[in-house]
Amino acid sequence: MAPWRGAPKTRNDEAGTMKKSRWVYLGGVLAVALTLVACADGTGPDNLDDAIVMDVALIAVDGVLEEVTLWSGPMGFGGAPAAVPGVPGGRGGFSGETSGTREVTFYNEDGLEQAAYDALTTESIHIVHEVSGSITRDNMTAEIERSREMTVSGLAGEEVTRTWNGSGSTSVDGTGVRPDGGERSHSVRGASTFADVVVPVPGSESRYPLSGTVTHSMVGTWTTPEGTRTREVEIVITFNGTAVVVALVNGDEVEIDLSTDPGRNPLRRR
Repeated sequence: MAPWRGAPKTRNDEAGTMKKSRWVYLGGVLAVALTLVACADGTGPDNLDDAIVMDVALIAVDGVLEEVTLWSGPMGFGGAPAAVPGVPGGRGGFSGETSGTREVTFYNEDGLEQAAYDALTTESIHIVHEVSGSITRDNMTAEIERSREMTVSGLAGEEVTRTWNGSGSTSVDGTGVRPDGGERSHSVRGASTFADVVVPVPGSESRYPLSGTVTHSMVGTWTTPEGTRTREVEIVITFNGTAVVVALVNGDEVEIDLSTDPGRNPLRRR
């Protein structure tokens, strides 16, 4: 996990009241689930379309793996190390450098802004963070940007769960070499929505989200010498408190293993 670099920085309003805290983190490994779509012999248009859809789904799922790591980790405002947004939870195989920022605002149970986090009286935290960088793997290179704006609530007192809501976006641009030696480029753009994702606090028996959904609306474009293909993909993931959750990819059911070993595909068809 990439370390936080430097002390928190603050931004003041005209009245001199502290408004937000800001951290910057550098380095790390970013696991973008980009597989190689091949136009090799025997790969017909239908199979290629299906492969593109699953590639786009993998990019969305990679973001979810990052989010689950963030949601399930310590908040990090009371002295404990924070879960670093944008750095994946154990997804290996890619190397590269990423950087990003996290900006937070604290609120009490009355919705009033607080100057600092308080473990007992802070009810919710509004978090905005961004991560970007370059990654490489085998014959593929890519530039990625992710941004998220989320609110975690249910924090006041001795909480046993937290609830996350918000939205985000993903942008990936890359180039690679196909198995037949030809070149290809790919571009993925997407928006995400996090709806009532209930997560147990660290140390609970279950470490996976108990309920709630994440919806990704993605558009993927693959370009090769043979032409360009663009596909729209919607992924709806429903959490159930276990490591294996069901997702709908353009209406088809697949399973996601949130505990998949590094370097392995977390998606499997039902």
